[in-house]
Amino acid sequence: MEKGLITQDDWIRLKAEEERRIFEQTPEMQMAGNPRWYERIRIGGYTQFRYSAGPSDGKMSIPLSDKAATTQPRELYFRRIRLVFQGQISERLAFFLQGAFEGEQDKQDMFNKEIIDAYGDYYLTKDKVHRLRFGLQRTLNSFDTLRSSTNRQELDRHESIQSGAPGERDLGISYFWSPKIAQERFAQLAAYHNGPGDYGVFGVTVYNGQGRNKPEKNGDKHVGVRLAYPFELPNGRLLETGVMAYRGMFSVAGAESPTNTTTAANCYDALNAQGACDVNDERITAYFWTPPQPWGILAEGMIGRGPKRNPLNNTIEESSLRGGYVQGYYTLRYSDVGQLTPYVRFGEYYGGFKSISGAADGQSRTWNFGLVWEPDTHWRFVTELMLKNGLNETLVRNQVQDQFDASLLRFQAQFFFN
Repeated sequence: MEKGLITQDDWIRLKAEEERRIFEQTPEMQMAGNPRWYERIRIGGYTQFRYSAGPSDGKMSIPLSDKAATTQPRELYFRRIRLVFQGQISERLAFFLQGAFEGEQDKQDMFNKEIIDAYGDYYLTKDKVHRLRFGLQRTLNSFDTLRSSTNRQELDRHESIQSGAPGERDLGISYFWSPKIAQERFAQLAAYHNGPGDYGVFGVTVYNGQGRNKPEKNGDKHVGVRLAYPFELPNGRLLETGVMAYRGMFSVAGAESPTNTTTAANCYDALNAQGACDVNDERITAYFWTPPQPWGILAEGMIGRGPKRNPLNNTIEESSLRGGYVQGYYTLRYSDVGQLTPYVRFGEYYGGFKSISGAADGQSRTWNFGLVWEPDTHWRFVTELMLKNGLNETLVRNQVQDQFDASLLRFQAQFFFN
C-alpha cells in the first residue's frame, strides 16, 4: 500500500478476508467439519519442568501458586503436567476435558491426580453468538485467571488476582454472548498473542464458590459477571479491556468457634453446619491488555471485601481488600518462529487469603523480572527473578505473621504436545 500498489480500500478488504480465513481455520472449526466423531476430537497438553535456586529468606512463600519453589529449594520438580481432550462434536456441542498429573509437589506427592476442566458448551445459535457452559470451568474473576498457563509466559499469576479464584475454576453454569467480530478478534488474540480465548463480550456464571475440586460448604452460590471487548486500532494494534465482578459467601477452613481460647483463628460468629466460617466474598476487577506488537502492557486492578484474620483478636473477619499489578514486555522476533520476550511486573496486594486455613493476611509487594525464549512453537524457556516483601501465611495465636523481604531465582523448561 505504501508503494501505491493497492488502494487503502483494497488493503482493508484483503485484511478482513485474511482475518476471516484465520477464524474459519481454527481447530474448533476444522474439527466440526470432519465427518467421523473421532476426527472431531483433538489431544494436546503441556509440561512445565522447573528448578528453584531457593529463597534468600526461609520465611518467603508463594502460597497460592508455586509452593514447591520455597518449600523444596534447589530441587528439580514438575510444576504442571497437563493432558487435554477437546472437540467440536456438532454444531451445537463442544467439550473440553483436562487432567493434571503433577501431583502436590510441596507435599512430595506425585500420585494426587485430578480433573481440572470438564465442561460442555451448548451453542444456542449456529453462529455461536449465544452459548451455555456446564461443568468444571474457569470462573469470571480476572483476565489472568481466565488465561491458561499454556499461554501465560510469566511463572505465576499475581496474588492480588489469584486470591479471588484459587485454582481458577469451580463447578458452575455460564452464559456467554459474543458477536461475530468479537469472536474473530478473541480467536486472533488467542492464536497469535497468548490471549485467554473467548469468554464473551458479556458473560455470567453461577458457581459453588469454594474453589476447584473443593466440596460445597454452604448453600450459597457465587455469581460472577464480565463485560469486555477486543479492539483493533487503525494501525492494526490489538487490545482488550474489560471489567469482572463476583459476589458470594465463602466458607473459610481452619476456624474455631468464637469462644475457643487456644486456636490462632476464631470465626467472628458461630461455625456453619460443615464446621467452617462463612464470610462475605466480593470483588470487582478491571483490566487492560495490549499484547507485544512488539511492545505490550498488561494491567489489572481490583477492590473488594473478603475474609482475613485479625491478629489483634485472632478473629476471621470481613475485611476490605485491594491490589493489582502492571506489566510491560517486549517481543523480539529473530526468525520465523523464534522469539525473545523480556518482561517486568510490579504488583501489590492488601487483603486476606480466603483459601488458606484461617484466612491469613496476604499483604505483599512483588517485583518480577523475566526473560522468555521460545525457539519454536513447541518449547518455552523462562528465567525469572522475584523480589517479594510480604507475610508468611503461618498463623500463631496472639501474634502477627512473620514478615520477609526476599528474592527467588527460578528456571523453567516448558514443552507443548499438540
